[in-house]
Amino acid sequence: MQRSPMKNVLVISALFLGAATVVFAQEQPPTPVVLAPSQSAPPPAPIKVATIFAQNAIVSTQEGQKASAALTARYTPKRNEFNRKQTEMQSLRDQLKRGQATMTADARDRLNQAIDARNKELQRLGEDSQTALEEEEGAMMQQLGDKLMEVVRDYASRNGYAVVFDVSMPNGPVLWASPSVDITNDIVKRYDRAHPAAATPGAVPPQKK
Repeated sequence: MQRSPMKNVLVISALFLGAATVVFAQEQPPTPVVLAPSQSAPPPAPIKVATIFAQNAIVSTQEGQKASAALTARYTPKRNEFNRKQTEMQSLRDQLKRGQATMTADARDRLNQAIDARNKELQRLGEDSQTALEEEEGAMMQQLGDKLMEVVRDYASRNGYAVVFDVSMPNGPVLWASPSVDITNDIVKRYDRAHPAAATPGAVPPQKK
């Protein structure tokens, strides 16, 4: 059985004292050595760890919901335009399919050229819209994420958390975590109290339950 570091020190001290008493054994009676009771150090305080779905928290806040709705509204016309042009291109394809047997070669070539031009237009429109949407969405997430971090730091320091892991990414370093350490909902509530979203003009305020 292994001895604790404190016990080893006491045993070594006892051996040393025992060797010293041999020198004076004939002149002095042996003096019993009383060892102090072993005192173990208090166990360290448990380290508090928490997890948060940061992306979910951002879009769940009042500001996040409002910003997401505004972003969707801005890009709805682009999406409608894309859908309309896609329908038109599909109509040209159907026309080409129906007239394969009766169209002249020149008519088929002109229709194929129109379809190719419409397809390139659609591809460019889709790529440009997607790039712009991702840039705006990234800027929104960054702005709200900075404010969320302030809330997380304050919450963690007040509640004694040593580490807060962001588990938003499915392939992140955290393989598993108990739902009991998830602070996402608490952070969303604190964020909304610290940064209440401005009411939309004409909107009906939610009824308190």
